[in-house]
Parts: sequence; C-alpha cells; structure tokens
Amino acid sequence: MGECQSRWPSVGESVQNSVVEKEVLAARVEAARAEGGHTSWCYHSRASLAHRYVAMTVPKVACTTIKMALQTWEGCGPPPERWGDVHASWAGPTLLAYPTAPIVEMLRSPDYLRFSFVRNPYSRLVSAWKSKLAWADPQYRQLRASIREACDYPVVDGQRAGPILFRDAVRCLLDDPGVFDDHWSLQVDLLVADVIDYHVVGRFERFDQQFHAILRRLDAPPEVVGIARRVFNPTQPMPLAAVYDPQLARRVYGLYIADFETFGYHKDSWRYE
Repeated sequence: MGECQSRWPSVGESVQNSVVEKEVLAARVEAARAEGGHTSWCYHSRASLAHRYVAMTVPKVACTTIKMALQTWEGCGPPPERWGDVHASWAGPTLLAYPTAPIVEMLRSPDYLRFSFVRNPYSRLVSAWKSKLAWADPQYRQLRASIREACDYPVVDGQRAGPILFRDAVRCLLDDPGVFDDHWSLQVDLLVADVIDYHVVGRFERFDQQFHAILRRLDAPPEVVGIARRVFNPTQPMPLAAVYDPQLARRVYGLYIADFETFGYHKDSWRYE
C-alpha cells in the first residue's frame, strides 16, 4: 500500500522562492509606475523608510485623519485649517515616491508595519453621497448633473435642478459604475491585498482605538497622536435605515459583496446601524 508523504522545502528552495517572489513583485511595481501609477500605489498610499510603515488609505474611511497624522510625522503635513492639501497630487510620501527595491522591501519585510482601515459598505456609500453629491462640491458638479439627467429631475432656468437623492445616486452607480471615482470603489480593490500582506486591517467603527494602537506600536510622537484624535472632513451620522429599504440594500449588497464577505460585515447591518 502506498504512503502519502509531505516534504518541507529545503533552505535553498525557500531562498529561491523568495527571490522569485521579489522579482515578480518588482515587476508589478514597475508596471504600476509605467502606467502612471494605480491610485492605490500613489494617491492612497503613505509609506516611510524612516518610521517603517506602509499605510493604504481608503476614501471615506478616515483617510484625511490618517494622512494628516502621518504627513505631520514626516514633516510635510499642512496646517490643520488646510487639511484638504493632504490629498493633493504632490502630497506624500507615497509608495511610488521610492525606487523599486525599497518598495519591495517595505511590502515584504516584517520590519515594516503594513496597515489599512475598512468600513461597512452601507455606511461608506452613504458618507460618499453626503460629502460629494448631497451638497455643491464643485469637483462633482458634472456627476451631479448626469444623475439629474438620468433620473429626470425637473428643469429650472434651463437646467436640471434639485438635491441628489441617495436612491438616485445608487441607481446611477449600479447602472454605470465607471463614471464614479474611488469614493465608490470596492475596498478590496483599493487595498491591493493580492500584493500587500497587511499586519492590521482595522475597522472604521473602532478607528480611534485601533489607529492610536498602531501609532503607539510605531512609537509616534505626541504631536502625531494629537493630530490623530482630530476629525477632519466629517459627515453627520444618520441611521442607515433612513435611506435604505430591503430592495435597495439587496442591490448594494450585490455590488459590494466582495467587501461584505472579505471584511465580515453582515448583509442586514443596514437595519441596525
């Protein structure tokens, strides 16, 4: 009768596998750089050789607070009253601000703390609507106009007018997600989790406690911890049941099912948050 045997890889094989993995990762980094940089590699990431961390921020998941705290630590944070500058294209340091070899090291070495935060997809979607579509944010003027057109809003003084309803925003997102930016993207996509091996993926719902724990682990100075206690660019909370019903929640769940399943948010959480 045959015997099933398993074999641990030898030291030489392990080293060879590690070298191959780093070469593949380096090629991935170079491809991202050549393409102009996926937003996660540049715009959403913050990384530091000096303080040994890689942070991936997610829009509408305390991203401004995270960037403000880390950029203050790096000596390039704007004054608190100009918090919006943390999202400028020149802000950083981002992953792609470094040469490829250090990036590979930051993404593989246990000496670098890699972390991110995620949020209940139902509440993240509401927050994006409230901060970008429910008021006159000039950057989203065209998107609001397209939603009014698609949903046949009344014409006033020759143009469609009226506040954007949450239901209408969701309808247009489901019909044509390509016209919406990263505020509406899947969190699993933004985290680039197939490349980045995170030590901590915290939850927005416990952000204060978990982010402060990360900063203590990194030995961040009191000034940085103080910035982390501030809330920048807030949206007023509201019960999710005020804007969702079973049919709408079911459609949103279907769109963001990868986030719900990956991060452990319940499909009926819109009923009680």
